[in-house]
Amino acid sequence: MVIEQAQPAVGFGGQTRTEAVPVLVQRHTGDRLVSLLFLAPAVLFLLLTSVYPLLYSLWLSLHSWNMTIPNSRPVWFGGENYRQLLVNPAFLNSLRITLIFVVSAVLVEFILGMGLALLITSRIRAMGVIRTVMLFPLMIAPVIAGVLWRTLFHPTYGVINAAVGLVGIPPQEWLGSPSQALPAVITVEIWQNLPVVAFILAAGIQSLPVDLYKAAHVDGASHWQIFTRITLPLLRPVILVLLLLRIMDAFKVFDIVFTMTYGGPGQTTELLSMLIYKTGLRFFQIGQASAMSWVFLVGIFLISLFFIRKLQRAE
Repeated sequence: MVIEQAQPAVGFGGQTRTEAVPVLVQRHTGDRLVSLLFLAPAVLFLLLTSVYPLLYSLWLSLHSWNMTIPNSRPVWFGGENYRQLLVNPAFLNSLRITLIFVVSAVLVEFILGMGLALLITSRIRAMGVIRTVMLFPLMIAPVIAGVLWRTLFHPTYGVINAAVGLVGIPPQEWLGSPSQALPAVITVEIWQNLPVVAFILAAGIQSLPVDLYKAAHVDGASHWQIFTRITLPLLRPVILVLLLLRIMDAFKVFDIVFTMTYGGPGQTTELLSMLIYKTGLRFFQIGQASAMSWVFLVGIFLISLFFIRKLQRAE
């Protein structure tokens, strides 16, 4: 569609006159309609697979529904499911264990991962082989890793008891001991995700400007001073993103615990993800399980919001 738009023009003697200049105006209504048609299947898929289940679980968390009763229906319960969580010893114990698991695993992964990242970015010749070996845990699915380590921790024919026996330590129960089961599960979580932390930190270190390090060496700064005053401050955005991703991932751990201990012995390794699974899909208390899931979701959201705010301030 072509229309004429009046524009001022300077004539002889400095006089201003008006000329009609054709301007081409294109309407993109057809293009927008085509774009919406292409986006509609993806949006519909997300609504059906993400938004609807999320809202439905919120609705279920406000109801009481025992699915073991034939022909039962959800009964309005209001916020009673959430109130009961505050006095539920199983939920509080699971929350405590989950926090211990997440803090211990992420903290150890970060400390060891930083050390490995500094080695990876060094000029040691053997680092090529070490990088290749570090990829092995990433190639193993969490379920397979859980079964593998459950065999290694076996009290009778496990390799770990055979190894500690060489130094005079008697065989341990490991996964059958209330005091050793959780550290064993944390160890497997660290083993599988440590390479991810190390490679991300190594990539961040390699992206730092080299001139700062050269200037620090010229000024006679020690390796510790360079690390604490140059590397760590410049790596802060990378560290915050890494901690956010690892904390979110550690909260969601399920496969390893399911295959190694199933939350036992007793409830010593029953993380929140395992408790939600048992409540909803073993005892079929769908209302309580949905309430736990929403508390779980809100907790992770608040933690994510905290790290995002820190990241914005760092930038």
